[in-house]
Amino acid sequence: MRQDGYTEDEAAGRVPLTLSLVGQPNVGKSSLFSRLTGVGVISSNYPGTTVQFEESAVRRGDRTLNIKDVPGTYSLSGESKDETIVVDMLASDENDMIVVVADASNLEPSLVLCLEVLELGVPTIVALNKFDVAKKRFEIDTVALEKMLSVPVIPVSAKSGEGIEELMEAITSGSARISDYRVRYDRHIAEYLAVLQGYVPGGPGARGRAVKLLEGIGRFYNNIPDSTEVLVSRMRREFEEEHGEPLNVHMARDRYGDARVIVMGAVRAVERKLSVTERISEITVNPSTGIPILAGVFGLIFIIMIFGGSFLDGLVSDFYDTYIGTALPDFGRDAGGQTGEIIMTGLDNSLRAVLGLVIPYILVFYIILGILEDTGYLPRVVVLLDRVTHKFGMHGNAFIPMVVGLGCNVPAIMATRSLLSKRERVIVCTLIAMAIPCSAQMAIIMGVTGVFAGAVYAFMILFVLFLLALLVATLLNKILPYEPSNLSMELPEMTSPNLQNVLRKAWSRIKDFFVIAVPLLLIGSIIMEALLAYNLLDPIVEPFSFVTVTMLGLPAVTIIAFLVGVLRKEMAYGMLLILAAGTPMTEFMTPSQFVVFGLVMAIYLPCIATMAAMWREIGWKETLAVSVASVAVAVIVGTLFNALL
Repeated sequence: MRQDGYTEDEAAGRVPLTLSLVGQPNVGKSSLFSRLTGVGVISSNYPGTTVQFEESAVRRGDRTLNIKDVPGTYSLSGESKDETIVVDMLASDENDMIVVVADASNLEPSLVLCLEVLELGVPTIVALNKFDVAKKRFEIDTVALEKMLSVPVIPVSAKSGEGIEELMEAITSGSARISDYRVRYDRHIAEYLAVLQGYVPGGPGARGRAVKLLEGIGRFYNNIPDSTEVLVSRMRREFEEEHGEPLNVHMARDRYGDARVIVMGAVRAVERKLSVTERISEITVNPSTGIPILAGVFGLIFIIMIFGGSFLDGLVSDFYDTYIGTALPDFGRDAGGQTGEIIMTGLDNSLRAVLGLVIPYILVFYIILGILEDTGYLPRVVVLLDRVTHKFGMHGNAFIPMVVGLGCNVPAIMATRSLLSKRERVIVCTLIAMAIPCSAQMAIIMGVTGVFAGAVYAFMILFVLFLLALLVATLLNKILPYEPSNLSMELPEMTSPNLQNVLRKAWSRIKDFFVIAVPLLLIGSIIMEALLAYNLLDPIVEPFSFVTVTMLGLPAVTIIAFLVGVLRKEMAYGMLLILAAGTPMTEFMTPSQFVVFGLVMAIYLPCIATMAAMWREIGWKETLAVSVASVAVAVIVGTLFNALL
């Protein structure tokens, strides 16, 4: 092993080098990964975009680099899913090198994580990203910074490409170094570490492993004797009794103190007037101006979704009827008789649902979402709402999955991975499933209830969902055990959106919809057609008539529409048309029945794809509980409005 940490084969380029890009959320890590590898990944202006790591092999001269873009993390001591992924990867000893991606425009928080990484004893390079932005506000002495950290510091801009060649050259030439920087911990902590280094494997990372042993992060050490665990527990207990605070909290404060000293020695602010974008940024996070702006933005989104979505829906439907029409069912009947007709009708219904939902509603919403991300507005909404969401047991970043849920609940549930505690994930997943209408549910609320009962009743349903969200969040906040977590978030620069980036993200998200939802929709549609063709759904109608007729005041056959809605919500109205058997909808159901139908459809049982995503994110017990609760609440609310109307 050479002094720089590489073997002779690695230094000579005979063995591929594995390196991980590590950094806090929103420092531009995924954008830098794209620059280094040419592989496109989603690059968003809000934390939590990267919930699975990306990996790519790059050939540079005679050197092969395996580059990993691991999830953003605020520290190596957290317990969120993102943080544990990073900790597991860094603890595996697979990395020949770590590139710490720091935000040059807001250096101190990035340095806190950097100091944790340096303690691990792995060859490291610091990529000082967003340097083009930082130069407008600060003078950064990179030479002094490099000297203090004792590792190479390379200024880069993933956005413009500045410094990328220099960074790649530093990576391939073996410039990464094992830092000899030592965080200046409290005297008692330093004494504990000196003792514990005798209980962990030696080498450059011994002190870092001792630090994690003292903090209780078990992934950095394995199979320690019970006697060592007892010793560590005694150390933590002694420290808390003497200092009045947990030991790991004090260690984090010591790192922040060191980071502040480093920044003071290497960064000097440049006096200047606020730019136009900075003034806009200030008014978006100030409650007196930010709340009205947020209300206006949401109003504009709803207008675009309702009127723009309806217009596009009409165009898509006309196109499908003109050029495809009944060709698929006809072909199935001619080629395979009744069985062929069942299969092709199921395919036809799926295509109609996908085209009528994805293009008019989901695609439009994701383009809007991409614009809000790219401008940097969404993280400002998170900061603006953080104080409000605290009252319901959540941080402001819970707002982002809920916004995504207005497009499709599946990626919204997946986006909860960025939340710092399971408690928050359960609360947000419940709200998404029961009170956040996806674009399919919004189509039913606006396109069914709004058309047949009136726009006033459609907006009334949205108001009921808002009240339900407040009630559910309040109850869960009181019921679920408290889990401490903190929101630490940096605001990116506000910029004009990049069209290519917006479209790339929209396409990436729609691909998730096709992978998860469309197969379920196709299979479910074929199964439903078979059940209808052989009259196998009829026995279901009568047993549920007590709920549909007596409690909800709906036609008994609507239970079939509700069951179909479990497959995909937008299929429920199509099934309602089939059940009406040619009767005009205004004669099949009354306006008040359309209101009850819209309410129940908006609340009850998330679709199968959403339940599958929830199962993966929060567990089957929680998913089952949310599903059962949603049915109960939907029936109760529907019964209440049936009585009122």
